[in-house]
Amino acid sequence: MSGQKEQHGTGLSSLVARGAVLAALASALLVVVDTPLKSFISSSLDYFSLHVSSSTEYDLSGVCQQVPGLSPRNHDAERFIRDKVESPAYHTEIINKLTRIIQIPSESYDDLGPIGEDDRWDVFYDMEKYIKATYPTLVGNVRLDHANTHGLILTWEGSVPASEAKPILMLAHQDVVPVLPDTVGDWTHPPYEGFYDGEIIWGRGATDDKGYLISLLESVDLLMKSGFRPKRTVILAFGCDEEISGENCGRPIADFLHERYGDDGIYMIMDEGSMGVQKEFDQSFAMVSVAEKGYLDVGINITSSGGHASTPPDHNVIGILSEIIVAIENSPFPGRVTSKNPMFGFLECAAAHAPPASLTSGVRENLGRVARGDVEAQEKVAWLLDDSLRYYFRTSQSVGKINGGVKINAIPELASTMINLRLAVETSVAQVKEHYESLIRPIAQRHGMHLEGFSSSGYDSPEQHRRKISLYSVDDLEPAPVSPVDAEAFRVLSGTIRNTLHPLGKDGSEELIVTPYLMPANTDTKFFWAVSSNIYRFTPINLVHSLNRAHTTDEFIRADEFVREPLFFATLILNADDAVGVDGS
Repeated sequence: MSGQKEQHGTGLSSLVARGAVLAALASALLVVVDTPLKSFISSSLDYFSLHVSSSTEYDLSGVCQQVPGLSPRNHDAERFIRDKVESPAYHTEIINKLTRIIQIPSESYDDLGPIGEDDRWDVFYDMEKYIKATYPTLVGNVRLDHANTHGLILTWEGSVPASEAKPILMLAHQDVVPVLPDTVGDWTHPPYEGFYDGEIIWGRGATDDKGYLISLLESVDLLMKSGFRPKRTVILAFGCDEEISGENCGRPIADFLHERYGDDGIYMIMDEGSMGVQKEFDQSFAMVSVAEKGYLDVGINITSSGGHASTPPDHNVIGILSEIIVAIENSPFPGRVTSKNPMFGFLECAAAHAPPASLTSGVRENLGRVARGDVEAQEKVAWLLDDSLRYYFRTSQSVGKINGGVKINAIPELASTMINLRLAVETSVAQVKEHYESLIRPIAQRHGMHLEGFSSSGYDSPEQHRRKISLYSVDDLEPAPVSPVDAEAFRVLSGTIRNTLHPLGKDGSEELIVTPYLMPANTDTKFFWAVSSNIYRFTPINLVHSLNRAHTTDEFIRADEFVREPLFFATLILNADDAVGVDGS
């Protein structure tokens, strides 16, 4: 796993060096690359070159330069795909495919036992059967491998060996969040009916993630039917447990591909994103998440002697736990905008492209100081931003579970809580643990209790065994490495977005701006850091109402956006194929 990569705007000497290298590389490529990729590289040279100002003022004139739309060289395949996605008959066909896969209740549960022992996994056999029955052309032309039974890996072998042209990998997951029986009546349409009302497709998984999965399958199926044959190997991989951490399928898939292709053996990884195309600061943005926040669950157990409630201590374990929770909530992690965070790149794009009045002047005026590492400015910008953005710049903490006591007239002997944290890009699991220990240590001392920290090996005495505060962690995950926005793969992705997607403005005058972004949650990409440095998370639709109400009642996807998703993915595959031989990938 490589370290995090800094975004533009950080390190003056580094920017100069990188800008010179990229400019030289782009110029060299112009000599050997055919049109239209040659034209694409030529017209987007300003984007690849990093703007550096000798002034102490922060000049936005060269920030967030956009590449032009990138059209594939294979005009026949592109025309075939475009004609298809514009066809009303095709709309009916692909919508029907999504509604039918929604009808398979492929729920994953936190308490699932091992695959092969817990029969609740068996629904994923139905998912595989559905894919095979619905896409016979695709399945007949790929190699299908299984990772831990239900992880599906479909490999469309390219004509150029993977050692010479790294494969492109596209991820989706088959599982969905369970629907609580008590909430079924709250749905406008039954969650597993897959109801289509002429505008919207309703049902669990419509957005997260069966719409994405069907779109990937469609894109490859249509390319095959167009007569296209790839030089670069194309891989589709579908996990079975992304909603419950991915250990049963996500990790085995990553291990399988790492064994096959080695470190950094994949050209680009695409997975679902949390924002897609959005209107922010009165400007349409295509928000490509180039990193994810870290993850940590912290458990706190407090034990002490019990007894009869008629003779209680001044503070029992529930009271002490309450004191700890109040201390935690009264000591939130500070917010700070730094250039290490992809969201700084988003703010730069907003400052450069959004209407001036839409972005708070204090934010715009302090971006230069933020880039230079001014802590005061970094904290000020974080404070000025809207509440909807604040947790992109800080570690969040949420007390999610609490337990204590078994009988009203008995002094409880144990109280416990679980706290969920999403770690800011700039922090680490160790720093969060150190913060919690320093916060809780004086409370333990005040109550004469032993503090058993995260790395504690045991107890010092029987008395401390009875009166102690124990800390432990679950699912430790560092913040993801930041994928580069100056990589060839990102430029191909950006050009594809601007060729196939449209801004949300209705008057046609607005430009769609591609920007780096941060994923506040986690996807199966957390297992793939060693496989590729180019990991991008993006859903090519306008996600509204909390990701189209994913994870809650009335999940949906707009049909007019869904039917065009295969055009985006197919075009990305074609453009990535055109890049074979351009940079040795």
